[in-house]
Amino acid sequence: MRGLRGKVVAVTGAGSGIGQAVAERMGEEGCLVAVLDWNMTGAQATADHIRNAGGEALAIKTDVSDESQVEAAFARIVEHFGRLDILVSNAGIFSAERDGTVDVLPKAVWDEIVGVNLTGMYLSCKHGVAAIKATAGKGAVVLTGSPTGMSGCTPANIAYGSSKGGVHGLSRVMAVDHAPDQIRVNVVVPGFTLTPIVRELVADPKVYEWQVQNIPLKRGAEPVEIAGAVAFLASDDASYMTGSFMFVDGGLTAI
Repeated sequence: MRGLRGKVVAVTGAGSGIGQAVAERMGEEGCLVAVLDWNMTGAQATADHIRNAGGEALAIKTDVSDESQVEAAFARIVEHFGRLDILVSNAGIFSAERDGTVDVLPKAVWDEIVGVNLTGMYLSCKHGVAAIKATAGKGAVVLTGSPTGMSGCTPANIAYGSSKGGVHGLSRVMAVDHAPDQIRVNVVVPGFTLTPIVRELVADPKVYEWQVQNIPLKRGAEPVEIAGAVAFLASDDASYMTGSFMFVDGGLTAI
């Protein structure tokens, strides 16, 4: 991808799944990668993988729902690398067991999911965008959205769907606000993606077949396939894209 080599990128939720794949792909593209995750073991493993492949990476333990941790993480990134060019705000949680319909969902569950998925996005963007403006002066932000924020495709997950709908609104306003700053803001919208947790949930072939039956490509995405889309949106190849939503869903939205 054009314009990525030598850039400093921060990826939240990079200790596993899509975030891990994104961090590793950005490392392959020649970026200097800050790996942020609440699970330091996962973050360190991702950073080690990037370094073992010849790249440069820094692991930082960060709970994105805690502003003091987020602020400290971005200060450390700037101190270590000297600047920030790209933010990939990806960290999120999903719980089919604890989420539910609006009439029975405990407020504590709502607060936890929205606190990470939406407030965590806001906090990461607040301090990430400020760091970009103060150092690189221009750059790119990519947020991880979800089809659940646009349709009721995952029933009885009111907190998760609401949080992702909020992320989509956040991205649109940010894109307009920061266009004069030459900071582009876009959203990648992954479809059914085979992260380690999802693989466990669909280990039964019958469950997997049920999950993919309405997907035109008849399979789930690998995290690396989502990472490729993120790398594009962050690169100069997407220099005229801001406020856009890129669907990587095997054709699901075409139905």
